[in-house]
Amino acid sequence: MNHFKLIAARGLLACLAAVAATTCLAGNRAQPSLLADHQSYASATHLHTYHYTLTNPAGSAAPLDTLVVKLEPGVDVVTNFRAPPGWRVFYSSEKGTVMWAATGYIDPNAETPDGDIPPSDYALAPGGSLADFSFDSFSPPGTGVAITQNYAPLYALQGDEDQEALEANPEFSRLPEDNGYRLATVVPVPDTDWSGNRRPSVDGFLVFANVQDKASFQGSALIVFRLASAGETVHAATRKAYLNGADVTANFAWSDVYKGYAATFALGASPLKAGSNVLRTSVDGVVPGTTDRVATDTDRVSFELVP
Repeated sequence: MNHFKLIAARGLLACLAAVAATTCLAGNRAQPSLLADHQSYASATHLHTYHYTLTNPAGSAAPLDTLVVKLEPGVDVVTNFRAPPGWRVFYSSEKGTVMWAATGYIDPNAETPDGDIPPSDYALAPGGSLADFSFDSFSPPGTGVAITQNYAPLYALQGDEDQEALEANPEFSRLPEDNGYRLATVVPVPDTDWSGNRRPSVDGFLVFANVQDKASFQGSALIVFRLASAGETVHAATRKAYLNGADVTANFAWSDVYKGYAATFALGASPLKAGSNVLRTSVDGVVPGTTDRVATDTDRVSFELVP
């Protein structure tokens, strides 16, 4: 089943290698867990950092080895992933998930006497807590869902009876959505890029991902803008940007991480100055509803810099 390739958690690769043409079954991985969260904010980038601490209750029957944070459609910047030692992080923009899995072993050839893959040496034992699960996003905090999974031994389907059991018992699935413990937590929620609010017909030609008028930065300033927010035809080569009157167009480079053109301005190394700053931008595009009428979207953003 192709969906197992999306899990990429500890033990799965060994399972697929051993039974490449079959499916792996798992026991109940949806045992109760606890998840604490807190958020911080970087005033130089306007990125929110989402921190999580995972706890495996003392009465748990197995180590915890998986944490999944669900993301809503529209959360378009997720970056700077961090994981505890022995854990790996997997981000899927298509699935809208950030997943951490305990994958490390002190002995890379570890196996149980019956040939099964044991829990990772870094999985969270009953009664333990583990921090350092985190990532950054421009999107602000809101209410969402996380899913945890405990370790369960793997074994291969043996025939039609096992296939029927898999279909009838979600606990045999390895997917967190089918066989995981759900918790309410804080996650990034979708926000709206700022269009400048000047000319509604062309405002979408250039929008700002992490700054609005009268915003403030501290120390330095990361600014990200995007083109053709509503799918308009925009001539990217015509884009211009001026910071405090100085041409900074070349400072903005495309960033796959930020899904737009990004530039970081620092005191003494750019036109950025302490106190009030003004960024002016422009770009040409085809007016929606026409085939060849070209117009210019111009925006003015004022922001404060605190040294």
